[in-house]
Formats: sequence, structure tokens, C-alpha cells
Amino acid sequence: MLASSDFEAKAKYLSSVARFRTTRLAQHWEFLLQPLALECPGQAAALRYRLLEYYRMPFMAYLALDEPAKLTRADFVRLALVTGPGDPNTLPYSAATLEDFEREYCDDRFWGRMGEQSSRGDTRILATGLTLSVVGRYGDAFVSDTASGLLGQFRHQYFLVFLIAHFHRAALLSMSDELAVAMNRLIVGDTRSVRSFKRVIRQMMEVFLRFTHRYWFHEVSNQIMVRSLFSRLTRHLGNEALYQEVRTEVTDMNVYLDSDSARRQANTILRLTVVTIVGMIGTIATGILGMNIFAEADKPLAERITVVVIAIALTVVVTVLSVVHSKRMANVLDALSDTRSSGKSKWAAVRRSWRETP
Repeated sequence: MLASSDFEAKAKYLSSVARFRTTRLAQHWEFLLQPLALECPGQAAALRYRLLEYYRMPFMAYLALDEPAKLTRADFVRLALVTGPGDPNTLPYSAATLEDFEREYCDDRFWGRMGEQSSRGDTRILATGLTLSVVGRYGDAFVSDTASGLLGQFRHQYFLVFLIAHFHRAALLSMSDELAVAMNRLIVGDTRSVRSFKRVIRQMMEVFLRFTHRYWFHEVSNQIMVRSLFSRLTRHLGNEALYQEVRTEVTDMNVYLDSDSARRQANTILRLTVVTIVGMIGTIATGILGMNIFAEADKPLAERITVVVIAIALTVVVTVLSVVHSKRMANVLDALSDTRSSGKSKWAAVRRSWRETP
């Protein structure tokens, strides 16, 4: 005995959901999935995974029957949609719900054929996204040949097609979940949180671009049957719509980051413009002093040093004040530059802008 189920340990499952917000796997599944381990706080395994959606596991089924044609429509519905057992002559759902069942879920290119190879007419492929099933006649080489028959294709080609479709969905769900977690952790007023949010979004943008150019594709084979099967699986899983949704989320967040950076840069440029205007006044003043209007060059060294220190101190004070009140002063400059206003209106606007809290 290598492992056994522990479904009777109800407290263990309830505590897992309460602590980690996720369903705990049974003990025998944990053994089978080693070295994979369920992601949770404190988990140190090198390979970790987490549940992204409903816990029902997708599966593939290959059924070789003596008389596949004896299966009723209700049998095929139960096999494709994974419902409970029941009367073969009674549909598990209403007739209106299953009106398009054959068109949506059944590939019947080998079903109902007549002639020399009439045995192939008993072959049907069911694809619902979560399941992929092949039903055929036992003993028919077209169905059971492990090299060129459906059995060989089922083991090698169909398996990969099914896996790729679910890989696309899992990757997109994982990216969407990461974006949601990043948004939940964002605190607009916290500089550290905003910086971390920007870093995560830039990283997710890179991951999404890599996924798009390396792993996202619409066709996996030039064979008509495999191409049709992949298209059917992708449609039922909703991968196209999910891809567009994730792309929109990434784009919106990236646009937000760009607009926020542009706003910050515009604010910084505005403040620097005001500081430059104030600095221009100091430059003109020092230029006048350099014209020898004030004969300070003949004064003692101590007095000249004192004059330089005072000039530097005044310049620093004026610069600091201009930076502190740069937004208010920008509003004042904006009011003065309005050529459509009269002098009285400009003066009133200047007083109003100076009194307002920036």
C-alpha cells in the first residue's frame, strides 16, 4: 500500500479552506502528484501549483465497444457532459437544451458511413472542452491500430491538442489572477505600494507579451481533423474571449501607469519652470552685482566672504520657497498670462490663486 484516501478527515479539509481559501487535495492525489505540491503559505516545495477554477478535473476517454451504434443519444449526452448514470432512453436534460448537441460537441465525420468501410461509421469523437472522448468499434484497425489508427492518434496527437488548449486557459487564468492580486494590494496613498504595483504590472506586461508571441496560436496542425478538434476545444473553453479579457486588463493597467507617469512628469516640469523663473531673477541680480556697481572688491576679505554667504543663503531660501509654493505660483503665472482678462480681473485672480490651498 503506497497511499490511501483520507476523505473521512473532514476537519482537515475545512481547516484548509478556512486558512488558505483553497480546497485541500486528498492524500492519495498528493502522493501521485509528487514532486508537485499545492501552493500555500509555508510550502517550500520546488514545484508548486494552485487551483485556478472549479476542481473537477478534465479528462480524456477512449472507448472500444462491440456495437457502438447501440448507444442511444442519451448515452452519448451522459458521456460527453459527464452526468450521472440513468435510463438510456431518457435524456439527462431537456430536449430544448440538447437541440444543438450533435453540432456543438460531436465530430461525426466517421459516424453513420455506409459501404465497404461501414465499420468506420461507428466512430464518433466527443469534445466539450472539459472532456475529449473517442467511441469506436473494437477490433476495427481504423480505430484500434496503435500506429496509424485513432488509438495511436488519441495517445499522441489528441492528447497534445487537449493539453495545449488547457495550457492556454490555465496560463490566461493565472495572469488574470496575478493582475487581480496586484490590484488588491495597491494602496494609492502609499508610495511603496504604488512602486511595487508598477513593478508587478510591468512584469505582467512582459509575461503577457512573451505568452502572445511564443505560446498563443490558433492552429496546431495542418490536418483537418486535428485542426477542427483544436478549434472546438478552444471555443468551448472560451480561450479567445479570455485572451481578449486579459489583454484588455493588461492594456488598461499599462495605460494607467503611463498616464500616471506623464502626470508626474508634467507636475515636475511645471515646478521646475517656476523655479527657473525665480532663478532667472537671482541670475539678473548677481549679474548686476558683477557690473561693479557695488565696489565690494576693495573691502576686506571677511566682509567679502560675509557678502557671498548672505547671497548664497538668500538664494537658497528663495529657491526653497519657490519650490514649496511652485504650484501656487504657477497658478499666479497662469492668471497673469491670460490676455483676455483685464488688469483688475488678473489681480483678483492672483489673490484668489495665492489664497487657495495647493
